[in-house]
Amino acid sequence: MMKKIVAGLCVMIVGVSLYYFLGDLLSLSWLRENQGLLENYYQSNGLSMMAGFVALFLVIGLFQLPGATLLSVFSGVLFGLPIGPLLVSLGSTLGAVLAFFAARYILRDWVENKFGERLQPIQEGLCENDIHYMLVLRLVPLFPFFLVNIAMGVSSISWEVFMVGTLLGKLPATWIYANAGSHLVSLKSISDITSPGVISALTLLGLLAMTPVIYKQMNKHKKAGR
Repeated sequence: MMKKIVAGLCVMIVGVSLYYFLGDLLSLSWLRENQGLLENYYQSNGLSMMAGFVALFLVIGLFQLPGATLLSVFSGVLFGLPIGPLLVSLGSTLGAVLAFFAARYILRDWVENKFGERLQPIQEGLCENDIHYMLVLRLVPLFPFFLVNIAMGVSSISWEVFMVGTLLGKLPATWIYANAGSHLVSLKSISDITSPGVISALTLLGLLAMTPVIYKQMNKHKKAGR
């Protein structure tokens, strides 16, 4: 079993490496041309390929490697819904947690020197609203995934809250990508998925996650004004 997992991981790592070096050669058209081959491999090596996929996204999340968007689409092609986005979110979350621990216990001095006072507003917000802030940081596609990992690593947030917020916050976007992959034939380009409408919808979800925080702040101002 372990050999199959390692083999599946190696195949996917090679795929990401090829994507990095060959650029557009591994694209939606490449997925369409090789869809049958990939599905046949999955049918005979299902569990090992799922484990390898999680491990691959762990590595991508840990080191901020390229190819996450295309592979999220690939998860929908290969695994379908809901398995595809769940595997992506699980692997990304595990990679994020490892980066979080690295920032907290190994790279703390470097991160604090690099970001300095810019972390202070985040620290203040996390004191009372940590899970809501985490959801916003993951839902709104404006905050770099890797930077959030290391910034949270030197904050006061617990790793449990960080993990839950990352897992839940990643699901909507990965679901959108995987769902697009399940309709690969009609998908023309990756930009069709990351349209302004999709980004606006994810941003709205992030704002909804901030509703309890805004409500608390309004109550504080009301009490202070009395």
